[in-house]
Amino acid sequence: MGRLSCKIVLAAVGLAAILYGQASAEEPVVVGFDALNPPYASVASDGQLQGFDVDMINAICTVEKLKCELRNIPWDGIFAALDSGKIDVVAAALNISEERKKKYAMPGPYLNSPFAYMANASSTLDGTKDGLSGKTIGTVAASLLERYLNERMGKTIQIAPYDSMDAAVLDLDSGRVDAVFSELATLQAAYVNAKPGAYKIIGEPINDPAYSSLGKGLAIRADDKTLSSAFDKGLAAIIADGTHARLTKKWFGVEMPAK
Repeated sequence: MGRLSCKIVLAAVGLAAILYGQASAEEPVVVGFDALNPPYASVASDGQLQGFDVDMINAICTVEKLKCELRNIPWDGIFAALDSGKIDVVAAALNISEERKKKYAMPGPYLNSPFAYMANASSTLDGTKDGLSGKTIGTVAASLLERYLNERMGKTIQIAPYDSMDAAVLDLDSGRVDAVFSELATLQAAYVNAKPGAYKIIGEPINDPAYSSLGKGLAIRADDKTLSSAFDKGLAAIIADGTHARLTKKWFGVEMPAK
């Protein structure tokens, strides 16, 4: 091959690389949220996603100069969407667990909240294992919350799984369940504070190392190391500059630590 031919081939390869790089840079990072989980994510009256996770992701994408596309994905399909490549990141108030870490990269932790029971304000339940014996407890299906109830409460209670905590609370209102089980931060911000006098936290907050002590994290496919590194760095940046503290104050009413 002559020098001119070599130069033409090299130029073509170089141009293709540049064009490919530009196309890759313009590819959006698709982030999936469960918008039935306030105050982490919900749909505002204008149809836009809102919540702590939403604001946090927007802040990270700004810091890391990522073009991010936000999508509302039902909880029961959110991991399938990640596995199939329909989305690149799950931001759904996920509790980091050793089991999940075996399959996904999990940037975080970005928040840590104990579990708790919530009942109607008029309830006489005390939130203890004996006090809840024989009662029906609503929680989110296929979550660490449901797993905790199955493994720690055994057959002493009836577990009612729901697609969302909102659905569980509706049945609490109607008397179909005696209490609901979720994270203290969620129950306090989305229900107790949002409807003063309607609900109350019962019993002591539950910090069980096997379920919630690792805190909350994002989920990214394990082989997408560049993306997971970017979110690790972005998260560290918004924690360091005070953005994280400001957002917890906005959505939970108090500043909450990342760890």
